[in-house]
Amino acid sequence: MRKRQTAVYAVGFVMLLYSLINALGSGQVLCESLGCRALQKPALWWAGAAYALMLLGAFRFRPTFLGAIILVGMAVESALVLTQVLLNLYCPACLGYTALFLLFVILAGFLMGPLAKKTAWAMAGATLCAAVTFVPLSRAVCACSESPFSQVSADDQTLYLFFEPTCRHCHSVLELLEKMEANNRVRLCPEAWSLTSVWALVRDHCRTCTGLKDRARCLLSTLTVVRANNAFCMKRGLPYVPFIVHGGRIVTGSDVSPYLLSVLRDPFEAPEAHPLLLPGEPGGSCTVNACD
Repeated sequence: MRKRQTAVYAVGFVMLLYSLINALGSGQVLCESLGCRALQKPALWWAGAAYALMLLGAFRFRPTFLGAIILVGMAVESALVLTQVLLNLYCPACLGYTALFLLFVILAGFLMGPLAKKTAWAMAGATLCAAVTFVPLSRAVCACSESPFSQVSADDQTLYLFFEPTCRHCHSVLELLEKMEANNRVRLCPEAWSLTSVWALVRDHCRTCTGLKDRARCLLSTLTVVRANNAFCMKRGLPYVPFIVHGGRIVTGSDVSPYLLSVLRDPFEAPEAHPLLLPGEPGGSCTVNACD
């Protein structure tokens, strides 16, 4: 029993230290992926540190409260894990905290009541089932018949503009396209780094989907699109938007607007872009979804 208690304290202190390191920014040294950049928020890590203190305090002084505190944590962690699955953006640092939390629950579970223990593991099981079944479900019912997916390819001269709904720089570029009346000459490829962004895409691009069934199809379609585009960017180490894929090349940052202007006005005077190494198979998806 003493060894188990020592192990529980050790895991709790590791959770606390792990959260503080990430809250102060040092954790990004070990996690520079798009998933980490998009999903890590200092406020979440400070909350994680506070939660670790609550677990340790309840384990030491109020064991009767430990079950309720663990249930709250299990609900939050389940939501965060499902968010990563839905967006196809995985944050290794965040998943590391989840693993530590599950280890704490296993070690400290002997202090939980039977009902609390069953509820906690039922939530964990439901999260796992939802994560496993979501991908095949979305592939089965995602696309509206009017808008099949179109993959990003280096074989043509199509302009692909990747954007994220919450990015103010992206909105500047989109406004430029509207002023030039060139929206039909550029394929818009949406990413989404939060469920709020997914809903913004559904709201903006599924305006006539008023029925519950059509709305659900629009939501699943949009999720499938952003999952494909998020994966496209993660595999190629592209953590920023907006950027352009054009003829197997990539244009990023402040070069996006000038490049768009030059290509749309005179394709032969386009400035040189940085090479983008595209594999033999295409990737990503540029259908913003139109059940309209």
